Amino acid sequence: MTIRIKKVIGIVAVILLALFAYAFFCKKTWLAIPCAFHSITGLKCPGCGVTRMCLSLMNFDFVSAFNYNQALFCLIPILMAVFIHIVYRYVRYNTLMPNKFFNAIIYAVIVIMVAFAFLRNIFGF
Repeated sequence: MTIRIKKVIGIVAVILLALFAYAFFCKKTWLAIPCAFHSITGLKCPGCGVTRMCLSLMNFDFVSAFNYNQALFCLIPILMAVFIHIVYRYVRYNTLMPNKFFNAIIYAVIVIMVAFAFLRNIFGF
């Protein structure tokens, strides 16, 4: 079990390091990876505004973060719970598959994000 804990800590550290490096790059250059879906269609995808939301969260500007992507901002606690559950199951039981309850939550999050993308393109929020 300790090997799996070390593996999880290493993977999370690498991901966080990459995210902070990208955030630092975005803040210093004002350049970010453009949304391919938005570039091609002109419509906002479910993830449009996530980079700006994360940068606002890093500055503890919760109002701006909410305005960039309302659905994902509200779903952060649920996504964190799912992530923690998956890590726990991997460390404890050596499986990455969440149980059926958490699978239902993941599917619900996907449906919410797709509905949000549809609604934000119709009503412009």
